[in-house]
Amino acid sequence: MNKKMKTIGILTLIPSDLNEFIRNNLEKVLLGYVIINNYYLSHLNPGEIINDDIVVVTAQSHARKAQNYISSHSRIIVLRRTLPNSEIYKITAIPKSANVLVVNDSQENTIEAVAFLCQIGITHLNLIPYDGRTEYPDINIAITLGEASSVPHHIQTVIDVGHRCIDISTFLSILNYFNIDTQETSSRLIKYSDTIVTMDAGIKSQYKELFMKNIQLDTIVNLSHDGIMLTDKNHIILLYNKKFSQIFELTDNIIGKHFPTVLNNILFKNPSKDMYTGELIEFHERSLLANSSKFEQFGEPAGIYYEFQEVTRIHHLEQSLSKKLREKGLVTRYTFDSIQTKSPKMKECIHLAKLIASSNFTVLITGESGTGKELIAHSIHAASPRSIYPFVAINCASVPETLLESELFGYEAGSFTGATKEGKPGLFEQANNGTIFLDEIGDMPLSLQVRLLRVLQERQIMRVGSQRVIDVNLRVIAATNKDLVAEVQKNSFRQDLLYRLNVLPILIPPLRERPEDIFHLLHFFMENYHIKKVPFTQEAESLLLKYPWPGNVRELANTAAYISFMATDVVDVHDLPAYVWTNNIDFSTEISILSTKCDTKNAYQLLDILSHHTNGGIGRKNLEAKCISTGIAITESEIRRLLSIFNKLGWADSHAGRCGSRITAKGLAFVNWRKHLINKGQQSNIS
Repeated sequence: MNKKMKTIGILTLIPSDLNEFIRNNLEKVLLGYVIINNYYLSHLNPGEIINDDIVVVTAQSHARKAQNYISSHSRIIVLRRTLPNSEIYKITAIPKSANVLVVNDSQENTIEAVAFLCQIGITHLNLIPYDGRTEYPDINIAITLGEASSVPHHIQTVIDVGHRCIDISTFLSILNYFNIDTQETSSRLIKYSDTIVTMDAGIKSQYKELFMKNIQLDTIVNLSHDGIMLTDKNHIILLYNKKFSQIFELTDNIIGKHFPTVLNNILFKNPSKDMYTGELIEFHERSLLANSSKFEQFGEPAGIYYEFQEVTRIHHLEQSLSKKLREKGLVTRYTFDSIQTKSPKMKECIHLAKLIASSNFTVLITGESGTGKELIAHSIHAASPRSIYPFVAINCASVPETLLESELFGYEAGSFTGATKEGKPGLFEQANNGTIFLDEIGDMPLSLQVRLLRVLQERQIMRVGSQRVIDVNLRVIAATNKDLVAEVQKNSFRQDLLYRLNVLPILIPPLRERPEDIFHLLHFFMENYHIKKVPFTQEAESLLLKYPWPGNVRELANTAAYISFMATDVVDVHDLPAYVWTNNIDFSTEISILSTKCDTKNAYQLLDILSHHTNGGIGRKNLEAKCISTGIAITESEIRRLLSIFNKLGWADSHAGRCGSRITAKGLAFVNWRKHLINKGQQSNIS
């Protein structure tokens, strides 16, 4: 509202209570927004001019007479008037078809009053305009609008509804002319309209509806945590919310002002640019993200919508979202920093995965079981633009086929026996805006492969038991340890689905192809289990490097746990799991030599006794005593000869004197290998 107050002049023929009545009507809506003055045609002198912005008159004839006294800059408005709700009921109570005289202060106003009564729905009466020159002996009822003294004396029933109120349509004209549009004046007008009979009921109901919508819009706009502003195409401010004022520390009303001037050209450093998408600006040591978009009306440019977000609030929202996702378990557990490797092959694989992370394309990760496919999938999501959104993982091989469909796609209420009455969103819906990880995709049933193909093509899903299509915005990462090309040839996997999945392929090398990682990862895992770095003997290292690791990193982690439990200060061959030292070991040459030179039964029994003395040597006398106590018929000279053979085979290390004899790592490996075969029922291989 401008600082200079607008003015309204009330012009009537003579001073009367009508002037005060009209003033009171105007003040019910406009008090505090305009200055109201009274004028009377009978008091105006020739040449006297009324300079009010608006001059209101009660009749068209008054408007014609007033033209000589009113400034050319003033606007004349002929008041449209109506009745209070409380008075209309007196008229509606008059019996139908009765002759009723209508009396007002002039012939013109009387005729206008008759038309008005008909307009507001008084059509059940025979309304007769009063003419002072005519007598009405047969009429007993009169309606007058504040002119009871003018009613003929013989009329018995006089209904004086008083002065007519200003109609809502006149107020709308005044508000529009003055460009007054405040919540206060709108609220006043709504209350005022509830007390009168509106000449146009449609205006009243539409204005109420518009007012309520404005209130609702104002509430929504001011509830926003972002600064919002609307300008016309020339950057004149039309609307802004409270948050906008807070962000830019505004105290004055800026409606109607030039936006670049208000904000000292914060955004308008480049005058030719008025469109912004995620532009970072600084205001009083506060970081803001600015976005804008143009809008049209009737196909023509109409203005620009601006939105300002505080960066700190965005961070808080991200933290809140991350917390909620963590509570639901829909977050990644690993990042690229979690991946331990010294292998050039693996580093190349990680580099490729990091490049892929920034895109939105589907990823297919292949590799043997235990190579770290899930680790890579988690890391890709964590490094992607979708990282603050859900990460949902499912193992397609671990869920029964009958349940997998409903788990992935969800279901509607009562769609099958056991379905909850509320229905349930599937994992695709839960992953919306984020990533879904389909592990062991090669084991997905063919029936579901068709539905997955639609998700990849259209990004749309349909719940079980529903005909409603739901749009989803997500990224798909799939993984498998199978050769999908071979599965396609066996008709176990759809070829078209393979092409849809294999957009960005990643092949993770097995552990046997990256030997640099074996001891790096072993020490890493063992430090977690054993809380210290334990050295390995040369024989143990040799066995571990030769082992093919069919279970890859997962098997290596299990081995580290086993070693940490078994070893003390040094890891030797006997501290390794049996599957390590029994794998692909061939002792056929040693067995052949042994069988030609001695009794193999005695040799194996003596070697078993030696295997129980790994921490120190044992002398021949003690060996003989051990043999006798266990029922082995063997002499000291034969023990000496067998120890000599064991030395040549590299199975034992014998010394004269107190040091005695001790079994070597190779000898211990043979003992363990032999026990392993016996346990598997393959004694014939070593007899």
